[in-house]
Amino acid sequence: MKTNEDLQRDLQDTIQWEQLSGTKETSLIEKVGKNLKRIIFLTCLAGMGIFFFSCAPSYVATQPAYVEYQRPAQPSSLHIWIDGDWRYRRQNHSYEQRNGYWEKPNQGRTYVSGHWQSTPRGQYWVAGRWQRHDRQRYNDNHNR
Repeated sequence: MKTNEDLQRDLQDTIQWEQLSGTKETSLIEKVGKNLKRIIFLTCLAGMGIFFFSCAPSYVATQPAYVEYQRPAQPSSLHIWIDGDWRYRRQNHSYEQRNGYWEKPNQGRTYVSGHWQSTPRGQYWVAGRWQRHDRQRYNDNHNR
């Protein structure tokens, strides 16, 4: 049978062991947590950089030459012609022409053709888009 002193010593040894092992686990968790936070932060930062870089317009000194092509027959009287536009190719830093196409209009929307926008940095293509009819009237009134 263990004496009272032996039981106290065993209890103190157990408490000390739990404190030591708990401290090591906590410090390991803290280290992993700090590094994980850094990794997440850097990943988010890189993702935001890629997102904003991809949304930025791509400038050129002069507009590329437009190549005429034959327009296909209209599929139906409901279709309207959407003029060809330009797509920027980041691989060779130039715009390439995309052919126009026939499309049925969206109800309550008007197609606004794309255009070249000039800035001090150069020119860039603003893509065509569908916009609501009331938005078109607003733009017409404010552009006068």
